[in-house]
Amino acid sequence: MSVNISCNYKPATDSDDIVELKTNGTLCCSAMNSNKLWIYRPCRNHFRFIWIPETVQMAFEISNLQINDTGTYKCVVTRAIPPPSVLLREERTFVQVIARPVVSVSHVRALGGFPTILCSSEGFYPSALEQLWMRNGEFQNASLTHSTTKTNPDGSFTLHSYLNISDCVTYSCWVNHSSLSQPIILHMSPDCYGNRGITYFYLKYIIALNTIVRAHHRSHVRVNVTPEPDLQSHLQYDIYSLLGDHRPVPCSPVRVRSSPQ
Repeated sequence: MSVNISCNYKPATDSDDIVELKTNGTLCCSAMNSNKLWIYRPCRNHFRFIWIPETVQMAFEISNLQINDTGTYKCVVTRAIPPPSVLLREERTFVQVIARPVVSVSHVRALGGFPTILCSSEGFYPSALEQLWMRNGEFQNASLTHSTTKTNPDGSFTLHSYLNISDCVTYSCWVNHSSLSQPIILHMSPDCYGNRGITYFYLKYIIALNTIVRAHHRSHVRVNVTPEPDLQSHLQYDIYSLLGDHRPVPCSPVRVRSSPQ
């Protein structure tokens, strides 16, 4: 999976312009336009500069997106020659990679011999996630459960919730996350308490882009960008928000508005 960060600037023909992509003060990639020729400079790992002469457009591509690629990126255009150096444009893009939780339920034996059921949500990002137990369709008080959260090496999170049981009824694990169009509910029927039963839900990445552009003439344009679905891939691009009653609601279509400041 990859994403392009646009730099909406057309280089001049009579100057040398340097285009850089930075995040957290670190240079990710850069290129220099000199006498209508682009000089490509070394870039970090999965970053590269893209120049499209037919449309006179430039962008930086981040390929093989990972969770730790989440952050704010700045495309900075500077005129180096003739001196002095002049900042021509600075464009900020926020990239967020969202990972859907992989949810499973199972029966475990806790210390003391009490029958215990376990619900696990693994590999999700960001960290905000709701995970509750239900007994015969009724939510259980969170104080009855024991939960642990850990951070995985790739920056994602895992949440384990344990519940001691003393009766043979249907228990369910209810999970809600910003990556889901609706909560995940996994059921454990009474006859599975003596067996280990696990159901998995597959991981899905989502990219959210919010762009703030600052041009050299000091006007401000705010743009919210929602990537279109990639129909040629099994990965989907969606954006959801959590609004009331703990239920995810699809966002309304994004509007683009600009206003000078």
